[in-house]
Amino acid sequence: MALSESQRWGHYPAGPVCTISVLFRGSIEVLAVGVGCEPMAARDSVPSFSVMGPHSAPRSAFYSPEAEGLMVILYPDAFWALTGVEPQTLSDQIVDANDVLPPALLTAYQRLIEPVDVDQRVERLLADLLQIWQRCSLNSRDHNGSPEGWGQNFAPWMEALALRAAATGWGRSLRQSERRVKQWTGWSLRKLQGSVRGEAAFFAVMEAMLEERLDWTQIALDNGFSDQSHFIRETRRISGFSPEVLRHGLIHEEAFWVYRAWAQLAGYEVPKPAALAD
Repeated sequence: MALSESQRWGHYPAGPVCTISVLFRGSIEVLAVGVGCEPMAARDSVPSFSVMGPHSAPRSAFYSPEAEGLMVILYPDAFWALTGVEPQTLSDQIVDANDVLPPALLTAYQRLIEPVDVDQRVERLLADLLQIWQRCSLNSRDHNGSPEGWGQNFAPWMEALALRAAATGWGRSLRQSERRVKQWTGWSLRKLQGSVRGEAAFFAVMEAMLEERLDWTQIALDNGFSDQSHFIRETRRISGFSPEVLRHGLIHEEAFWVYRAWAQLAGYEVPKPAALAD
């Protein structure tokens, strides 16, 4: 089924993660950081093979009708270990992957364009990435630790990161640990904590929405916000939308697919928008 123009938008939240993306066909255009979703705003074309660094503000993208591709999402310290590129050098940027990735990764991704089944190409890429990661882990003393459960949310990852920062190197003061965290991720510890709290609130909204018991004030207080207004401001800062607009988008609009994928990764059963249910 062909998507309408409004359905071909994608809304990405602010976050510390990095991505490596390949566009098999079609095109993607992005609005400037923090612009929100303004259909008439200026757009920049995204390279067909791109890397995106941590983003301090939400960002919206517009896809051509035939757009098809793959995106791998990495925690920033894992991205650094895998690529040798410090995340803070890519903050709020989308760049051509050919300019920043090491030869081993470029070779692995270039195999994605070979004329075989897409699922086979993806499986082969994941196998290649695992081999590269295992080599990086053996050669790195700063990037280790169990990733168990990290796919679900930021909290376990950030806790492990803070512990590793505190135990690494000669200097182990709080300030030195915070400097290591910023070097590894491109974000301050305080900023990362804000993302953890925002994510916890998002999951609380998901639970309340699916159980039809929305109470914004209670959700705000249960997740460490001073009041409902504080919760709304933080939701806008991370997503670009108010909690109610975000809730409506999750249920009804294809453009919020990133948030549905985020919720599904954490184990929530989120229904497709009615327009795509068939």
